[in-house]
Amino acid sequence: MATSIAPIAPVDPPVIKAAGGILQRSTPRGDEVMVVYRKRHQDWTLPRGKVKDGESFQEAATRQVQEETGCSCRIGNYLGTISYSDNGVPKVVLFWKMTLIEDKGAKNNEEIGEALWLPVPAAIERLTHAQEKALLSRIGSLARQPQASAEPAVRVESRPAVTFTAASGKSSVDNHQAQLRLLRECEAFRVELGFLERRNPRADNFWAEAAHEQLNNVQRSLESDDIEGGWFGLRAAQRYAVFGMNQTELANRAHVLREENLKNASWRAEAIERLLSVSDDRLTAELVADAMSLRNEDFSNQSYTARLTENQLRTLIIVCGLSAVAVAPFMLLSGRIPMVAAVVLFGLFGSAFCGAQSLIMGRNESRIANLFTTLTPVLFGAVAGLAGYAIYEYMAFLTFHSGERHISAVLAIAFLCGCLGQRLLARITTGRKRKIVHV
Repeated sequence: MATSIAPIAPVDPPVIKAAGGILQRSTPRGDEVMVVYRKRHQDWTLPRGKVKDGESFQEAATRQVQEETGCSCRIGNYLGTISYSDNGVPKVVLFWKMTLIEDKGAKNNEEIGEALWLPVPAAIERLTHAQEKALLSRIGSLARQPQASAEPAVRVESRPAVTFTAASGKSSVDNHQAQLRLLRECEAFRVELGFLERRNPRADNFWAEAAHEQLNNVQRSLESDDIEGGWFGLRAAQRYAVFGMNQTELANRAHVLREENLKNASWRAEAIERLLSVSDDRLTAELVADAMSLRNEDFSNQSYTARLTENQLRTLIIVCGLSAVAVAPFMLLSGRIPMVAAVVLFGLFGSAFCGAQSLIMGRNESRIANLFTTLTPVLFGAVAGLAGYAIYEYMAFLTFHSGERHISAVLAIAFLCGCLGQRLLARITTGRKRKIVHV
């Protein structure tokens, strides 16, 4: 990141990258998959292992399956990702479906104690880890899909900071940090969800199924490098988990929402306040879930508005810079042309200043402005600056000056008229807000 006299620890925590496969074969009794027993960890897992430097996830998955099972195989569909914390370090494991070519039986006896072919239901029961159980439970539907190309969809280079997917073809430190944060949040929520499921061991826990499906959406979003979509799925999963909480937990969640809502000034804040205005003993999961949904919508809206404002402010700066460059040659001419050019430029500066202030203050929150509606009042303000100059020059009785031209006064009037012109046109185009009548 930054240079230093002495070496410092990296800011980014490391990520353990691993890959594995669901190795499948067809038998007269039906399809079977391979599970292995790891001696050191004393657990039953799907064959998997760490990705080596310069190795793709697919290459690592094929190598690990062959080393741990002694089977040569052909790689197929990408199946999904699991993530967890390994001694405090985030770890991601990507899995592919694999078809048996030949079972040589020469497994890695130092690490693997046993490798078994089992029917899918028995393999699910034998596996130790819940995430692998959930992944394998989808094998039935995935087996009916056509085989995908084995071309590498994800390849991680040996760089200090990388993304988990190559959707954009670039590595990004910011994107890397965002993915790590999302993975940590998902891991923490999986623990909470598992606790709620064990406490409510009923077959009709629709909320748990919906939460797991949303967590699968989070994984798919991470694979496609869609961080915003991942957060959307995680928040949806957290909203479904509310239906597994008891009354005390609902009251605590409502208290947190009320405290968060104090910082919010949008119309959603009023709606959340009305939803949570009941006493704690009358709170229901539906009320809390609806309040969380409004809170999440507000988060998404703020994120979108922030990005839009950033882009429009950047556009205003570019317009001002290009205008200054365009006006510069006119300043070398004689007569009134340099003054007129300076007046137009300062009128544009004034309108851009007021336009930037409106964007930062969020005055058009109810109507999302596009590039055209942002630039039009600014350009109109530049024309208004020229009109201010005309008033100063030819209507001296209105500006109370003796007819002597003061350049600083002219430019100040152009700046002020540009600002007023921008505000006037922006107010006209915004229109009136619809009044809501409460019956």
